[in-house]
Parts: sequence; C-alpha cells; structure tokens
Amino acid sequence: MISTYVANVEELNNSALFERLYASVPEHRRQRVDRMRFDKDKRLSLGVWGLLQKGLKDWGICDKELTLSYGENGKPFLKDYPAVFFNLSHSGERVMCAIADCEVGCDVERIRDTDFKIAKRFFHEEEYGQILRQSSVQKKQEMFYRYWTLKESFLKVTGQGMKLSLDEFMIDIQDAGIAVKQCVNQGGKFFFREYDLQDGYRYACCAEMPDFGEKIIVCSLSY
Repeated sequence: MISTYVANVEELNNSALFERLYASVPEHRRQRVDRMRFDKDKRLSLGVWGLLQKGLKDWGICDKELTLSYGENGKPFLKDYPAVFFNLSHSGERVMCAIADCEVGCDVERIRDTDFKIAKRFFHEEEYGQILRQSSVQKKQEMFYRYWTLKESFLKVTGQGMKLSLDEFMIDIQDAGIAVKQCVNQGGKFFFREYDLQDGYRYACCAEMPDFGEKIIVCSLSY
C-alpha cells in the first residue's frame, strides 16, 4: 500500500502553530530548522517533517524521537522500521510525503515560467521532443513539469539521486499509462501516479508496486 500526503506550509506563518509543531518534532529536526536562515526554509523543513509524522501516525508509528539512517547515495530510511518506506519533497509552499510497504519516491514542483533549454540540456531527447510538440506555451510548460516530477520520483525510488543523469532514462507518457525506459534495474518494475490539484503545483509518485491510494491526502499541519 502507498499513501501520499501533501500540505501547505503557509499555515505555519501562524506563530502559535509553528511553535506547537516545532515542539512536537525530534531535537535533531529542531536543530536543522534553527540552522535555516530564511523563514520560508524553516517552514518547509518543519512542515515536511510534520507531514511525515502525520503519515507515520496513520501507519501506526507514533515515535516522537524518530531518527533517520541514510543509504549509499543519501536516501533516508527508517532503521527501526525496516518494513516501512518513505520519501519527502518540497517546493514553493508545498510539502509532500509518500509512505509505503515498498520502495517509493515522490516529487512536488511549483509551476513557473520555464526555459525549455533546460529540457534540451538535461532531459532525454524523446522527452524534449514531446515537450516541443505541445500546441501552446502553457501545454509545453505543463508537459515539462510532468516530466520533471516523474523523473525525480523515479530517481528517488531507485536511490540513485543525482548520481544518475536525467537523460540516462526516459519517461514514456501514453494515454494507457506511464512507463520508464531505463537500465538502472533491468528486472525491476516501476509504477507511477500523478496528482494535479489545480493549485499551481505538479505532484508525482513512483513505487515498486502499483497499490497507490485513490487520491492524494491533503493535510493540515495543525493536527
């Protein structure tokens, strides 16, 4: 099973809510928040951890002193809960969390004006061509961010991170579904789910199993 959560950290502009959530997270996360220079980054760092705590609570894990371990390429995992996998992402004023009983990756990106030369330089040539074939700038932009979030979610589920170049694999978007052409794991199967909340962001999730929830869970951080 795969549960996907999203929250808007703008509500953490409320100082009382910020302080309440701050008091609920482990000391190591409070220290990380304190090191952030800008208030926006503090909200994102605190909010994404709060979202993780919310999701894990739904999964029956209420460990306030939760700590993370890290894989070879920096992917975090729960050493004390080896059967539970998670991934985090944030962009703009949104935080995203995916929790699953298999390897999982997620990505959120705020949609903004795009220089499509980025896609030409970093994406697979087939993906770049698909972007150019769109009928308007708006549709090109939408396709760009679809590819961006899908590719990032794939990188994260594999644990490769930035070790793998974005043009070394191709996301194939078809009416029948989304697939990936890759050589990272020749025998592996990867499944994708996109979410469009019509809020100026794109969301994507990738996992080793297809058991996604019916919809993304929009949360408040005031739990």
